[in-house]
Amino acid sequence: MEDKIFDMGKQKPVAGVVRDSWQHQLWWIFTVLTVMCLYWLSNIVLWVPWSHSPRLGMLLMLTVNPLFWGIGIYACLSCGSNAGNLMKKALFVSLVAVGISLLSDFLFFAVCMESKDVWHITTFYGYAWLVILALGEAFFLRKSLLARCYVVTVRVLLVLVGILLCLWILQYTLV
Repeated sequence: MEDKIFDMGKQKPVAGVVRDSWQHQLWWIFTVLTVMCLYWLSNIVLWVPWSHSPRLGMLLMLTVNPLFWGIGIYACLSCGSNAGNLMKKALFVSLVAVGISLLSDFLFFAVCMESKDVWHITTFYGYAWLVILALGEAFFLRKSLLARCYVVTVRVLLVLVGILLCLWILQYTLV
C-alpha cells in the first residue's frame, strides 16, 4: 500500500520532503543574504559620489545599481528549486528586496545618520525598480532560469556572510 502511494506521485518519501524543506530554508537565507549584500554594495558605490553631488548619486543609483541588482536577483531566482511558480518566487524575492531596503534605509540613514534626504522620490523609484526587475527577469528570462537550477550550500552562505561583514566594515569606515 505504501509503495503505491509513492508510485502514484501523490506523496514524496519522508527523506525527499526533509531535503526539499532544507533546500527551501537555504534558499530563503541565500535570498536575504544576497539582498543585504546588494544593498550595502549599492550604498558603498553611491556614498562618495552622493556626498559630493546628490545629482551624481541619483544618476548612479538609476544606472549602475540596476546592474548589481539584476545579477543578484537573477542569482536568487536561479537558486533552489525552480519547479514551482517562478513568478511567485520573483514576487517573494522582490518583497524581500524592498523590505530589506526600506528597513535598512530607515535604520541606517534616517535613524543613525539623521538624514533628511532619505525619502527622495528616486529612492521610491529604486524600490519600484526592484519589483519590476524581479518580475521582469522571471517573465523574460523564464527559459534560462528554468534551465539553470543552482543548489544553495552552506559554503555559499558562509561566503555571503563574509562579504556582508566586509561591506559593513567598509561602509562604516567611509562614514
